[in-house]
Amino acid sequence: MAWFSRITRFGDLHLVYGQEANMTCGIASVMMCIFKVNKLTPGSTAVTVEKKIIEKYETLLGSNYDPENVGTYPQHLAKILGSFTGGAWKAQNPGAAGITNLLINKVGVSGGFGPTLNVTPVIIGVDWNQGGAHWVVVDTIRKVGGTHYATVCDPWDTNVHIQKFASGSPFAYNAGDGGVMVNFGGSNKGETLPYTKASNGIVSTWGMIAPA
Repeated sequence: MAWFSRITRFGDLHLVYGQEANMTCGIASVMMCIFKVNKLTPGSTAVTVEKKIIEKYETLLGSNYDPENVGTYPQHLAKILGSFTGGAWKAQNPGAAGITNLLINKVGVSGGFGPTLNVTPVIIGVDWNQGGAHWVVVDTIRKVGGTHYATVCDPWDTNVHIQKFASGSPFAYNAGDGGVMVNFGGSNKGETLPYTKASNGIVSTWGMIAPA
């Protein structure tokens, strides 16, 4: 597990937390949201926070959490986010066609270029075209020339993916089209199992976890 700094073509700096097991994308996404909302700095605090997140998740689950084989439930992740950020979070599913308008409403839209200091991150659930699902974080949306671009912080490859989308249409995620990244330390699952060009999905079944 480790934090990675990524710079986008819009001039943003984004912190991405790498998942350490096959099914910890939800935990890693919660970590990113907590740090972004509370404006925390990665360091030794991250290890403590992650342990507390897993402890809270197991309490809600009522059993031990198997990070290699079992995914995470959105309603539990929403409750954990609320307990760490001091605000109410909600798992919502407006359907594939409604997710983009909800995304714009929750994250907000920034115009042009340059750093964005205050962000409102959300977690979206991607259903892969080839089967399976994945949690990722969207913390910034830009609108340039009438087109919306979402910044997707992906805990699998710890990359930041700029995804073009249209309001009122399904949100398609093309993970195989990630930006250029350089690692100076740490590890992530995507180093050993990187995305391919066929890694495409859509936000449909799992919807979004966002501030209520």
